[in-house]
Amino acid sequence: MASLDCVLVADVGGTTSRFGIVTRGSLEPRDIHELKGDDFANLQEAIPHYLTLTKSRPARAVIAMAGPVKGGTVHLTNRRGWSFVPEELAQQLGLARVDVMNDFAALAWALPYLPPDELRSIGGVPLDGAATKLVLGPGTGLGVAALARHNGRWTPVPSEGGHIELAAITPREQAVFDRVRSQYGRVSAEAIACGSGIARIDAAIAWIDSGEITEREGKDISDAARAGEARGREVMDIFFDALARFSGDMALAFLAQGGVYIGGGVAVKTIDLMDEARFRANFVAKAPHEKLVAAIGTSLITARYPALTGCAAYAIYES
Repeated sequence: MASLDCVLVADVGGTTSRFGIVTRGSLEPRDIHELKGDDFANLQEAIPHYLTLTKSRPARAVIAMAGPVKGGTVHLTNRRGWSFVPEELAQQLGLARVDVMNDFAALAWALPYLPPDELRSIGGVPLDGAATKLVLGPGTGLGVAALARHNGRWTPVPSEGGHIELAAITPREQAVFDRVRSQYGRVSAEAIACGSGIARIDAAIAWIDSGEITEREGKDISDAARAGEARGREVMDIFFDALARFSGDMALAFLAQGGVYIGGGVAVKTIDLMDEARFRANFVAKAPHEKLVAAIGTSLITARYPALTGCAAYAIYES
């Protein structure tokens, strides 16, 4: 029999999905397993596999995933065949209900509950625990969500802010952005400040400087920057400059005086290449509101499973 005190929490991604179990009132997932998407035809196979591994019998599930909901069907971006209707999934798994949220909404839910040792300050400005917070992150795309206090409780505010237009501020950036625009039609923040954006910047610089059309993976570019390659270093500087300016813009858009939290795998893997003073200078350069933005803290989320914590928080407050 399913336990009424047991909730399945999941962070479903295009490559890897993470599953855990929380008990009623707890924010700490246990029995966490990471499952490769290639090993399963769909979520209807992956979840029973996890439940068999852990011998768990949850009563409900809260699932975070990147993908749109169309006509009541949830579609996972970057993995075909993993679409489902929450009500049908609940029936198939014998669960009372299945709640689904955007992956960055889950990160937003987690923000008040991340301990200091799972955050790395960028610039040393403290975070305000009580004020509106913002989380954004470069990964496959560029996710954005806010967390605001309303009627005495936290409320996530979803966003598609990653798709706003991004402006260049130097002649060199303008040349890079023009090249990207010629290939993709427009230059959104996501076109530059995400994992594939690093490769776009690199290819643009190669073409501008030599007329060569070259393609490198993001890891090869960041490794080249670490090894002292001038092009790789310039690519990473443009990437972090764009991320910093975008972060400052979003901080103003949401008046996120509780802090800007940066998540996503790309930032964690490349933080050693960030010039923190330069990042903060770009973040703060928001005339006439430099003083306001300068008081907003910026931190990198280093927690391994923050979306699962966010799902657990949702399970508590939306039970």
